[in-house]
Amino acid sequence: MDNATKTASDRKAAPWTHIAALAALVAVMGLVHTLTAGLGLLSGDEAYYWLWSRELQLSYFDHPGMAAWWLAGTTALFGTSELAVRLPSILSSALVTLLIYDITRRAFDSSAAGLTAALWLNLTLLFGAASVIATPDAPLLVFWALALWASVRLLREDRAVWLYLLAIALGLGFTGKYTMVLIVPGILSLFVLFRQGWRWWARAQHLILATLLALACTAPVLVWNWQHDWVSFRKQLSHSFDSAVSDPLLSLATFAGTQIGLITPLLFGFCLWGMVWALWAGWHRRRAEWFLLGATSAPVLAFFVHHSWGGLVQPHWAGPAWIGGIAAAAGGWVAISGPVRLGPRWVMLRRLYLAAPALAGILLAVVYLQMATAILPIPPKLDPLGRLGGWDRLAEAVQTHRVERPDTFVFVAKHELSGLLSYYLPDHPVVFLTGSDGVPRIPSYGRDDVVPLAGRNALFVSRTGRHAIEDISLYFERVTLLDVIERKWGGRTIDRYEIWLAESYQTGLFKDRRDVQ
Repeated sequence: MDNATKTASDRKAAPWTHIAALAALVAVMGLVHTLTAGLGLLSGDEAYYWLWSRELQLSYFDHPGMAAWWLAGTTALFGTSELAVRLPSILSSALVTLLIYDITRRAFDSSAAGLTAALWLNLTLLFGAASVIATPDAPLLVFWALALWASVRLLREDRAVWLYLLAIALGLGFTGKYTMVLIVPGILSLFVLFRQGWRWWARAQHLILATLLALACTAPVLVWNWQHDWVSFRKQLSHSFDSAVSDPLLSLATFAGTQIGLITPLLFGFCLWGMVWALWAGWHRRRAEWFLLGATSAPVLAFFVHHSWGGLVQPHWAGPAWIGGIAAAAGGWVAISGPVRLGPRWVMLRRLYLAAPALAGILLAVVYLQMATAILPIPPKLDPLGRLGGWDRLAEAVQTHRVERPDTFVFVAKHELSGLLSYYLPDHPVVFLTGSDGVPRIPSYGRDDVVPLAGRNALFVSRTGRHAIEDISLYFERVTLLDVIERKWGGRTIDRYEIWLAESYQTGLFKDRRDVQ
C-alpha cells in the first residue's frame, strides 16, 4: 500500500453508526466511571497523590509530577472530594478510548476493528480500575496512546508534524510516569527495520529537533531530580531491580495470574495472540503500523515477566502494554477473517471471540458493584477493594482526640496513612511521617516545620503491633494507648489501628533517613 492510498484510506470517514456507537461507549462508560468514583473513599495511594497536589512541584519522590498537576486542577475547579480527585482518571479514560479507536482504525483500515478495540479496552479490569482510581497511570496511558497514534500517522502520512507530536507525547509521558521509557525501543525499531522509518534518516534535522523537543518536555523531572540528588531515579531503580523475592516461581505465577485476571481470561488469550501476530504479520507483510503494535506490547510484557522472576512487580505496571495488544488483537481478527470465509473449525474460536467481551463486562460490573457498595461477602484478606473502607471513621476518632488535646500534632509511620488522615481530618492538617522531615518524601512540610515540634505532645496512629511503638518510644518521655479503631469494609473488619498519646517529643524521629546513612 503506497502513501497516497494510505492517506486516502485514513481520510475516509468512518460510518456514522460507528461514530455514534463510539460516542455512546464514551458517554456510558464516563457515566459509570463517574458514579463509581464518587461513591468510594480514597485509597492510601490516592490520598498521597492528593497530598502532592496541595504543594505543587516539578516532580516528586515516588513519581513525576503530571498526576499531581492534573489533580490540583480538578480539585481547584470542583473542590476537594473523592470525585474531584479521581476526575483526571475519568477524563483520561475517555481520551484513551478515542485514541485506541483511531489507532486501530488507521492501522487496519477498519472502523469496526477500532470499535472492538475501544470496547475491549473499557471492559478490562485493569483499565476499568485505572478509570476510577487516581494514579500516575492516568497521564501515562494518555501519552502512551498518543505516542502510538502519532506513530501510526507518521508511518502512513510521512509528515513531520506527527514526528513532533510523537516527541511531545514521549516527553510528557515520562513526566507522567517513568514507565514511558519502555515504549521507546518499540518505536525506534520502526526507524531501523522499515522503509517508512528509513526515510527520516535523510531528514536528520527533524529527528534532532524532535529529540530535543522530547528532552525539553522531560525538563521538570530532570531539574527536580538534579536539585534532590537524583533521589527519585535512585529510588525507582532500587525499587525495580533490588527488590528480591524469596520464591521466584511464585512471583512469576502471581504476576501471570494477576495479568490474566485484570485483562480477563478470554481477552488475555486473544491479546497475547494479537501481540505475536502483529509482530509476525507486520514483519512479513511489511506493515510497519502492525509491527508497531506488537513491538510496543509484547517486549514490554516480556520485560515484566522476566523482572517478576527476580523482583517485585505490581500488577498494573505492565498496563500500557495492553493498549497495543488489544489494538493488535481487534485489528488482527479483522485482517485474518475479512478476506476469506472462515470454515467450521473456526466456529468455536468465533464463539470465544464473541464471549470474551461479555465475560469481561460481567467481571467489571461485579468489581464496580463491590467498589461502590461492598455488598459482596468476600473475605477481607481476599478483597483488594477493602483498602477503600473505614478511613473516615478512623479520622473521626483521631479528630476526637485532637479536640481533647488541642496542642498535639499527628504523625504516622506510613506515607499512605499520612495522606489519608490529612485528607479526612476536617482541617486537612499536616500529618508528619517518621523518618522524613518532609521534602522529598512528603511535600506538605519541610525541616523548618519539624523544628518547632520539640517538647510538644503528639498523637501517633498505626496499625496494631509493637514494632512501631518500640521505635517511637525512644523519642518521647512516655507513650500511652488511647484507642483502638476497627477499620471496616462492608461491615467486615479489615484491620485495626491504634491511637497513642506520645508526650514531650525529644527530636530526631523525623530526621531524613538520607542524613543518617
